[in-house]
Amino acid sequence: LGQPYHIEFRSGGPSHRIISRQYGKPYDNIFMRLLTWKPSTREHGTWEIYIPGTTIKGAFRKRASQILKTLWGESPRTNQILDHLFGAQGKRGILFFSDAYLVDPQDPRQAWCSMDGVKMDPQTGRPQEKAKQDYLFAYGEHLVFQWRMDMQDVTANDLEMISLLTHLLEDFQHGDIPLGGNKSNGFGWVEAKIAELEWLTANPAGVSKTLFENAVLAQEGVWHKLHLKGVEASNALRATAPLIARISTQIPPRSKSGFISHRSFGGYSGSLVVEAEILTPIHIKESGEPSAQVDIGEGRVNGWDFFSMAAPEAAARPSVKTYALPSRSIKGMVRHVYSVASDSSQPSADISHLNPADRLFGWVGLSPNQSIMGRLSFSFGLFDEPELAWFSVPYPYTGWAFEHGKWGHKAGRAVPRTMIGTNWRLFQHAPLAPTVTRISAFKPTTTQSSYFRAILPGSTARFTIRFWNLEELEFQRLIWSVSLEPGLAHKLGHHRHLGFGSLRLRVLPESFLIDWAKRYSQKEWRTPIRVEDWRKGAVIAHAPELKKALNVQSL
Repeated sequence: LGQPYHIEFRSGGPSHRIISRQYGKPYDNIFMRLLTWKPSTREHGTWEIYIPGTTIKGAFRKRASQILKTLWGESPRTNQILDHLFGAQGKRGILFFSDAYLVDPQDPRQAWCSMDGVKMDPQTGRPQEKAKQDYLFAYGEHLVFQWRMDMQDVTANDLEMISLLTHLLEDFQHGDIPLGGNKSNGFGWVEAKIAELEWLTANPAGVSKTLFENAVLAQEGVWHKLHLKGVEASNALRATAPLIARISTQIPPRSKSGFISHRSFGGYSGSLVVEAEILTPIHIKESGEPSAQVDIGEGRVNGWDFFSMAAPEAAARPSVKTYALPSRSIKGMVRHVYSVASDSSQPSADISHLNPADRLFGWVGLSPNQSIMGRLSFSFGLFDEPELAWFSVPYPYTGWAFEHGKWGHKAGRAVPRTMIGTNWRLFQHAPLAPTVTRISAFKPTTTQSSYFRAILPGSTARFTIRFWNLEELEFQRLIWSVSLEPGLAHKLGHHRHLGFGSLRLRVLPESFLIDWAKRYSQKEWRTPIRVEDWRKGAVIAHAPELKKALNVQSL
């Protein structure tokens, strides 16, 4: 935690305009590292990031447990297979997981990115600094790990378990087995490729024949060996038998305390693939150092680029950035609408008495064993060749209001608020206020303005919402809260009152529901989602107020 690159950037100095690590603290979330020693006369030590084998094993065991409990229930056979594959107290399993190390560990800094997570006050729309988390995470095409799984003492009695294992490997290849924490914020979802397969046996018949059919095993001493690479290795690992559902998968699993559990799958599960179309310029501040800064007579002025999957240090960022909507920002935006739509005005008392929003998106209480992960996971929304421009916004901007289809200014007037009940503030859609100025480049003339780059209308981003164990009412409200209705749109980012941040979300045809009864026994287990079939305005609380506040007719 004391390493300089583990310290976040915070503001300080005169008027808090200096952004530096000297005012920061260690990031709240940091990738695990291992101290390694390179052979040399100086015994030079370096820190290398890695994924512990226990983390991978735990992720595989959890997925295996969820699959078997979904299809077979919490039966003695389920526990027997899990213990035989992964082990139990005092009993070794037949699977062994190595640690995962970077293929190219020499310069991991090229993969570092940072993200600020700030909770927004639903009543005011302002950030709550006491609920701030900062993430230092790894991302990018160079972030490739290698790990190895060994299996030993396989007999003919293990064929059903081997079939389960091949399904797990397919899930891992397709990105359905996440690693690490913050999964509901889009972290840890990985895709894998099988690089090599090596099979050793003393008897080329029996189990070998069943698993690999007509493959020719070469003899090496007492062993008969099969060594495959790439696509051949991946194709050779196929399920020897389907996993047939023995119980109903229609109802989400519940705990004895009454909340919906994650121990198995049921109800409505699947994936929403969503396109975000920018309607008015949108700005979400980059994390870390500002990309541009200059000192003028009045002091330091910072110029903030849009958020990108990039390093917190300005000098380490690439010239061509991958701009994105942060996963936590998307999640917060959808949760805010869902809270209104489900009338989640009462705070959750405990884990057995959660309001609808906390029940779906997750909740953390103050007492032990009083927290639960949400049943949604939001990915980052990556832009495809967006157009950006610099803007200047003087502050304070009190007095400006958009009323009756036009902007007006009255000195001393407070910023008007659109409230639904006493719990939720929403920002109305409007064109940019007259006080906003689009500028050709970052050339500040005063410290009394904010300078930033915004993504312009017409740009699109794409993200995914994974969901599982939803009830029908929850799924209907989620579809409405994401896609809204024709003529409505969301608001996101900074300066929403001045017309920034309007965007329209569209659920794409690639979205699907999972049929768990067919998931591991048939090829066609995805059911396409038709938004019109699930977008039910009748289940939406405060529907008239929401439709009025989210109407985009003024744009």
